[in-house]
Amino acid sequence: MNTPLIASEEIRKNFIKSIILVCVVIAAVFGASWLLGDMLGDVRTGLLIGAGIAVFLIPLQILTAKWVILSMAHGRKPDMNNLRERRLLHLTEGLSISAGLQKVPEVYILQTPVANAFASGLNENSAFIGVTQGLLDTMDDQQLEGVLAHEFGHIIHRDIMLNQLVVGLISVLLVIVAIIENLGFLELISGGDRRRRDRDSGGGAVVIVLLLIVLLIRPLAAIFGALLQSSISRQREYAADAVAVRLCSYNEGLASALEKLAVDDHYTKQEVESLGSNQLAAMYIHFPSVNELFASHPPIRERIARLRNMY
Repeated sequence: MNTPLIASEEIRKNFIKSIILVCVVIAAVFGASWLLGDMLGDVRTGLLIGAGIAVFLIPLQILTAKWVILSMAHGRKPDMNNLRERRLLHLTEGLSISAGLQKVPEVYILQTPVANAFASGLNENSAFIGVTQGLLDTMDDQQLEGVLAHEFGHIIHRDIMLNQLVVGLISVLLVIVAIIENLGFLELISGGDRRRRDRDSGGGAVVIVLLLIVLLIRPLAAIFGALLQSSISRQREYAADAVAVRLCSYNEGLASALEKLAVDDHYTKQEVESLGSNQLAAMYIHFPSVNELFASHPPIRERIARLRNMY
């Protein structure tokens, strides 16, 4: 028999795992900056270039996130004359009180039959929740509350801020890697100073190393970044599930909601477009992926099992 999981302990453990993964991304950016400086002949210059790129790209990524998401999701305000949409607002207000938020998140309805939901916003004041028409039509009140409570978990932990920070760091990493790649090309073509310096002590090895850097560094960095981003996203989903159990004081609402969502194990191209494209995949409560290694969400059956073993 599986050991019961305590929601608060699950939140703590997944938070620690997320912080460790973010530190790995930061270390990768530092390592790429050091390599750039080494290629330029001055490590400090490389670190300053990396820091400058980060100072520009990360705030830009964070500050523009809300407008990009809203423009892609195409949501509308709920209709107070619609009983189901009014119930959605009442559940949101109740969960805001339970979560201790000072402001009730704005709610948007996405006109798609695909059952799904997401949360966004950098803090409590800017938070908003998107719920699809398909979710409203599919879930009963208990299941809808469970889904909303999961999204409140993302708001409470500022997961969108964390996600944009990670996206920004990975963007910085890829920009630095692109500079390294171009420098490698230039040095191979021109037979730069370092190669001439090292000709008498293994210049051929230097050429091979440069060639490997040019050919492999960008695809490897892209794969590394995608793996880290998906790993962090999966940890935040587990943490948000645990918050939902704590806010609702029961686990079955979200567990049974995920069971309904699990029926869709593949989205068509039209369904993906109706949700705002694959770029928003990590934001949704469920987004099936054909590649588990790069999936933005944990296996949904595993999430259901963990929820039903949690209190």
